[in-house]
Amino acid sequence: MSDVDRLRDYLRKVTVDLHEARQRLREHEQRDAEPMAVVGMACRFPGGITSPEDLWEAVAAGRDVIAAFPRDRGWPLDRLYDPDPDRPGTTYVKEGGFLYDVADFDAPFFGISPREALAMDPQQRLLLETSWEAVERAGIDPLSLRGTRTGVFVGSGAQDYGMVAARSAEDLEGYLLTGNAVSVLSGRISYTLGLEGPALSVDTACSASLVALHLACRSLARGECSLALAGGASVLSTPAGFVELSRQRGLAPDGRAKAFARAADGTAWSEGAGVLVLERLSDARRNGHRVLALVRGSAVNQDGASNGLTAPNGPAQERVIRDALADAGLAAADIDAVEAHGTGTALGDPIEANALLATYGRNRPADRPLWLGSLKSNLGHSGAAAGVGGVIKMVMALRGDHLPRTLHVDAPTPEADFSSGAVALLTAPQPWPETGRPRRAGVSAFGISGTNAHVLLEQADAFAAPPDRPTTPADTAPAPATTTSAAPGTGPVPLALSGRTHEALRAQAERLLPLLDPDTPQGRGHTAGLPDTAAALLRSRSAFAHRAVVVTEDPATATEALDALAAGRPHDALVTGTAGPADRVVFVFPGQGSQWAGMAADLLDSAPVFAAHMAECDRAARAFVDWSLVDVLREEPGAPSLERIEVLQPVLFAVMVSLARLWRSHGLVPAAVVGSSQGEIAAACDAGALSLHDAVKIVVLRSRLFADALHGNGAVVSVAAPETEVRARLAAQGDGALHLGGVNGPHAVTVVGALPALERFVADATRDGLRARLVASSVASHCDQVDPLRSRILDLFADVTPARTDVAFCSTVTGSFTDTAALDAGYWFDNARRPVAFDPAVRTLLDAGHRFFVEISPHPVLVHAVQDIAEDAGTDAAVVATLRRGQGDLTRFLRSVADAHTRGAPVDLARTLDGRPTTWVDLPTYPFQRQRYWPEPVSTATADTTDPAEAGFWQAVENDDVTGLTESLGVRAEPLAAVLPALAAWHLERRERSLVDSWRYALDWRPLPAAKRPRLSGTWLLAVPPGHQGPEADALVRHGATVHRVEVTSGPPDPEALRTALAGARPSGVVALLGWPAAVTLVRALAEADVRAPLWFTTRESVALDAAPDGDPDQAALWGLAPTVALEHPALAGGVVDLPAHADERVLASWCTALSGGTGEEQLAVRQAGLFARRLVRSPRAALTGPAWRPTGTTLVTGADTATGAAVARRLAALGAPALLLAVAPGGTVAEDVLTALRDAGTQVTIRPCDLDDREAVAALLTRQSAAPPLTAVVHTAVPLSETPLTSLHDGTGERLLRSGAGAARHLHDLTRDLPLTAFVLFSSVSGTFGGVGQAVHAAATAALDALAEHRAAHGLPALSVAWAPWADPADTTGAAAVRRDRLAGRGIGVLDEERALTALGDALTAGDTRLLLADVDWPRFHAAYTATGPRPLIAEFAPAARHETAPGASPLGDLTALPPQERHAALLTAVTEQAASVLGFPDASAIDPARRFLEHGFDSLTTLELRNRLTAATGIRLTAATLFAHDTPEALARHLHGELGGPEAATDAPRATGKSSFEGLYRQAEQAGKMGEFVALLGAAAALRPTFTSVDEAGPLPEAVELTAQDEGPLLVCLPTVLATSGPHQYARFAAALRGRRAVSALALPGYDDGAPLPADRSAAVAAVTEQVRRAAGDRPVVLVGYSSGGLLANGVAARLAAQAHPAHALVLLDTFVFGPELITDGAPLFQQVFTRLDEAGGATDARLTAMGAYLRLLTDWEPADAATPVLVARTTRALAGFDRPPATWDHPHDTVEVAGDHFTVLEEHADAAAQAVHEWLEKQ
Repeated sequence: MSDVDRLRDYLRKVTVDLHEARQRLREHEQRDAEPMAVVGMACRFPGGITSPEDLWEAVAAGRDVIAAFPRDRGWPLDRLYDPDPDRPGTTYVKEGGFLYDVADFDAPFFGISPREALAMDPQQRLLLETSWEAVERAGIDPLSLRGTRTGVFVGSGAQDYGMVAARSAEDLEGYLLTGNAVSVLSGRISYTLGLEGPALSVDTACSASLVALHLACRSLARGECSLALAGGASVLSTPAGFVELSRQRGLAPDGRAKAFARAADGTAWSEGAGVLVLERLSDARRNGHRVLALVRGSAVNQDGASNGLTAPNGPAQERVIRDALADAGLAAADIDAVEAHGTGTALGDPIEANALLATYGRNRPADRPLWLGSLKSNLGHSGAAAGVGGVIKMVMALRGDHLPRTLHVDAPTPEADFSSGAVALLTAPQPWPETGRPRRAGVSAFGISGTNAHVLLEQADAFAAPPDRPTTPADTAPAPATTTSAAPGTGPVPLALSGRTHEALRAQAERLLPLLDPDTPQGRGHTAGLPDTAAALLRSRSAFAHRAVVVTEDPATATEALDALAAGRPHDALVTGTAGPADRVVFVFPGQGSQWAGMAADLLDSAPVFAAHMAECDRAARAFVDWSLVDVLREEPGAPSLERIEVLQPVLFAVMVSLARLWRSHGLVPAAVVGSSQGEIAAACDAGALSLHDAVKIVVLRSRLFADALHGNGAVVSVAAPETEVRARLAAQGDGALHLGGVNGPHAVTVVGALPALERFVADATRDGLRARLVASSVASHCDQVDPLRSRILDLFADVTPARTDVAFCSTVTGSFTDTAALDAGYWFDNARRPVAFDPAVRTLLDAGHRFFVEISPHPVLVHAVQDIAEDAGTDAAVVATLRRGQGDLTRFLRSVADAHTRGAPVDLARTLDGRPTTWVDLPTYPFQRQRYWPEPVSTATADTTDPAEAGFWQAVENDDVTGLTESLGVRAEPLAAVLPALAAWHLERRERSLVDSWRYALDWRPLPAAKRPRLSGTWLLAVPPGHQGPEADALVRHGATVHRVEVTSGPPDPEALRTALAGARPSGVVALLGWPAAVTLVRALAEADVRAPLWFTTRESVALDAAPDGDPDQAALWGLAPTVALEHPALAGGVVDLPAHADERVLASWCTALSGGTGEEQLAVRQAGLFARRLVRSPRAALTGPAWRPTGTTLVTGADTATGAAVARRLAALGAPALLLAVAPGGTVAEDVLTALRDAGTQVTIRPCDLDDREAVAALLTRQSAAPPLTAVVHTAVPLSETPLTSLHDGTGERLLRSGAGAARHLHDLTRDLPLTAFVLFSSVSGTFGGVGQAVHAAATAALDALAEHRAAHGLPALSVAWAPWADPADTTGAAAVRRDRLAGRGIGVLDEERALTALGDALTAGDTRLLLADVDWPRFHAAYTATGPRPLIAEFAPAARHETAPGASPLGDLTALPPQERHAALLTAVTEQAASVLGFPDASAIDPARRFLEHGFDSLTTLELRNRLTAATGIRLTAATLFAHDTPEALARHLHGELGGPEAATDAPRATGKSSFEGLYRQAEQAGKMGEFVALLGAAAALRPTFTSVDEAGPLPEAVELTAQDEGPLLVCLPTVLATSGPHQYARFAAALRGRRAVSALALPGYDDGAPLPADRSAAVAAVTEQVRRAAGDRPVVLVGYSSGGLLANGVAARLAAQAHPAHALVLLDTFVFGPELITDGAPLFQQVFTRLDEAGGATDARLTAMGAYLRLLTDWEPADAATPVLVARTTRALAGFDRPPATWDHPHDTVEVAGDHFTVLEEHADAAAQAVHEWLEKQ
């Protein structure tokens, strides 16, 4: 080669190298300049924010998500807060931004053990979950990233979880290092997802996540990674950050960051996590990923040697902004807005604002300022997650149309000169319109260490859908002329879901439902796009083991199927399964039997692959037949019949091989094939061993040969028996006429031969108990009938040339794998002649490791056989079918493909979407199934580890044992003796203090995990005030409910209107938007209508959670009413939910979640931050650092005429109260000994009677006080206790009683709020917290008191409400109050010692408590009693550690029906006696005599109600009050329950009236028509038809007296009930309880009130009979006759009769008895209405009771009182019955008179105590 040539070559080479170098340089420059695309985002921030959309909703709505400190992290909340910023170890803020569910994590999902999860920093857990979600939201299957060069860049800050974990009670060693190392924050993500790009953890404090983003962009630009995850997380595991910044005074006292505001006073700590998915823009477009925004540029720098390590540096901030602009190649004017660091500090914000003014504020139009905002104003400073949070906010803004406002800005900070540049604060939302150029924004973050970061974001172009899949040869196969292809983009599609667990799978369906629901924001625009959703699911979601697929083309069907999946129900369109090993697939081809007319014909028009292969088969067959296979399938006129074997076998072959081709086109390729009988031909063809021509030739010619030579010669029998048994039976037959045709399974054999022999075989086998049947077949192959055809078969197929194939062929001729090259003519003769060895062949496949079988047929005939063989072999195998009889369309095939997918087969579900254009769908992310992982600290309890020596020491101190102590301590006696008294006193005081402190409880709120989409169903009653207009009904409908609106008035109830509205109602739930009086009316109506559905009360701002409660007593009362309803009427058990003042869609969705019952809670509050559940918690007494509270000036004490009020007054005097104003009820007095004690203490005492219900009277009371020392404290103890079941609250009783407690407190609040009070104390009750049977009013009133205290405290007024357990009262050990106290003590609520209670009160006042519950609780006993009728989440934190939980709806007694009858009865009797003992407060069931009446044990209407509810819950058998009335002993009730369970109910039970009355409907009509008089007259007429008696002898068995209380001394009180329909001994239960221990009391049941019992014929007969009852009850004992109402008239007659018989009564007591004439019948409608509402307690409205009332009223009309010749007490009630102008309760004969509280009915109900006391005091004087 010449030099010239060499030079030419050299220059050519240099030129090429230079060109390549320039090309590489251009590519490098382009790569460096290429923007990075944000393709995915995920986040978790406070306020229930779990997605970027949630974050945008929060900022767009201007939500403030700052809330209270978390209660479940072990923070010392009782001593953490102190307003003094200098107090060590405390913080002066109470709120922040918290992820309340941060302890919750799905550890199993990520393959992490519980122990390791507990040791892991929650920041690691958050980043794992948000990284997964971010990748999913990028449209990428996270599992597809394994092994890729994906980088992870994570910002981090505080790492204080290690301190928490190190104190764990569990052994976490071995995991603490990796669980808390900063490097593992990124490394664990890479490890878990298998990512092989760079993994960096960055700690630059507050700028960490922006720095991580900057590094990720640089790494992508350099090609170090192809995809990057960038973000950060921050969790406040301890309060250290609050404490530290409090010392620096860097926190805003109110917990709100006021960015760039004049009012800025510090930052607010917060938590959160955010992750971005990034890739180069060119890669994102090539990969079809949606680009959310672009990162145009970024920069990072350092403050350097500035004016302080933590002080911001303005010049450095200016530099980093300019560097970022330079990196992006942009000018400052190109940027529209900046998401600032904006922490809200007075130092940092002005510096940042001035830096922005100096950069962005220059050289830009004044009408286009840079808009400045800060996310921290919404959710606080989330540390290392703050920067990424700002990026997500601005990406969402770029995708929207406006910039959201910054909160809490009163005015711009004056420390920044905003006039110096065009920068404006976003104090209001600003439009961000399109201007023809991309919108751009900057995001800043500055670390406390001085590292600054600035990122520039740019709006992305409109998204183009991902490219379609590449086509396959099957796609382009031409359709034959005989088929019509499905239209592109039509037909069913698969919606594929999966989860690591079954629960997650159901939750995934729950999440997907809104996307398909046109009534939800997620669903709008997508309901017609099932292919879009299907494509997104298949493209971007991982396939886990628990799988489901919905196959349909109808959105409504898809919604129904997903709803069924979420609810755990089956659906035709739904396929579910659990994936197993499926890498070695077997195609199974059956013989005859799977055919049906029209099989697979639909696929000819809907499945081009199937149709094309059928056409090929048809062409191949035309070489041998003159008809069309396709015509046979389509059942065309002239086509041959499928019933001919020479037609059937070729057509079936073609269908099977075409279905196999269709399976292959959906990605399923077999590793092996197996065929049964002629199915082997299809198997060999599909495996490639036979060409289509050879296979068609074999099947066509052989079947024709069979038709010609074998047709009609034999048949086939299927036998369900083992092969050995069938062979033995055939051998025993001995004639050789029958043969084993095949072995298809361990208990499935076929027998072939001549038809007559087969028929005999079937008859014999059936007779011997075998299942055998003839199979539809006209040919007996696989036996010697085939032998004559051997030579013809060998000749016909001599030219068949089988090929060796890679697909294994398992022969059913040999039962083993066969070389396919041997499938010659001889093989196909053996295939027809030899028995089918299907069972051995399948076992061979199983032994070879094949675990997935697909039957390729138009109907499954071998599926069960394969399953049986696998089970018999002890092997797990999946078996799926293809089509089914009558279901041969594409939908059925795709459901089979879906079935294969759910079992784990590698099918290609996306094949169905080929050729369909799809658009992007934002799918819900994976529903993590989280559990709580937070360390419990090592217990410091020492109660059980007390040193015996220490105990002995203190015992010696208490015993004043100087000698023993000197010997133990080795000291001299003299100095020890001097200090011993002080030491003993100190120890005693500590022990007392500890006891009192153990009584302290408070109410707290626990955040609940983020709620799932609420699902309501059925009809919901919405009870509202008249004219109510609100969003609640729409919200209920939006979440699935059908709403039936019912208006309930707050005035006098209209029972008939409510009855009409509720007639026949069987709702799924009831929602009450009502206040107190209307709510009670609703409850009564629901109970009367027998509605059995959860009742949910809804209040607005009634609880102290995040705002001042409004204190409305009618609303607050519902918090006491709701738990009472649950106890009295478990069928209505729902709860109460409090809403904020303004309820947006998010709040209403959470409200519906609460109503759905899905939370398992009963008392909830909904706030913008989420759902909160109420909990009772212990309230440790804070260390008292200041002086104890002491009374000054005048203290007002209400209720001073009660024992409690007097005790308070004494204690106040002892504390040095200068003056006491004692308010007593009108007519009340203060005991002289109390007054003496007060005056002896030097206290000025003033006593004033005052009706506290009367506001003017209270005002006058306070005005008269003005001359005395000024009023400085109020102690309100006058809250009356009333016990009345809800169904008995009539005529405004509840309203009146509520006002007498809560109303009085409200008057005191209003009239003293401007006075300089030091204390405002309200005596509340535990009933207001727990509720109580019969305590609806008291619970409501005291709940209102509690709310009033919180309302006052929130407005800066002194307030303390104490919910007291009962106090001990040494002066009252026998009355009803004592019985009530004893009953509560038996249930675990002990009585409180008076002195200790007052000490606890003083401590609470000193500590500044607002609301406190003081009770001595025996938790195991109380928990058992309180949860007897259902769970009570309120006390969940006091549940016994090991308590067996009963499944919902199950009986705690287990399956009683499974027990033998005697054991069942014994179990029921034990249940009855144990529950009865528990209700009455006895320690065990030994106190309950099974043969004694419940009334004799001390049951009254309230305790009977409670027993009924408990037994219903315990047995699962619904009981009514009438049931307990009819079966009135434990033994009788147990027998009744036994009968309800199907056992014998003894016939010895006394006949009692229990059925419904035929008169009840007439009563309702009479009431509505105002014809009550006519109705009562009708009852009297009806009574005349009943049998009567004229003497005692004719009366039959008279009812025995019921002993209510026993007492050896004094006369016996024999009580006669009213003659109204409510008559019975039960009327005196509460009256007698008040006399327990003081008087012997028995009560009578009048003759004639039970079914079948005769009535007295006249007045004389009635008096004679009752006199006899009295004599039998009293014997020789003196008797006091007590008559109530009309029963008093009978008592008067009995007294006169006894006097005439020379046995006068000791006394006669008449309780509200009056003489009446005929006018009672016509004018007494209000009286009879009250009777009917109380009839349930008497056993129901029966015909016997009603007609007895009519008879007795007729007998007693115009009664003439007789002289009883004994002292008489007439007790008159103080209150008239509403609407009833009764005759006066006067008496013509000598008598004493006393007034008793209540009306005609309540005198023996809630006022029974007072009536009993009045009677007792009068008798004491006789």
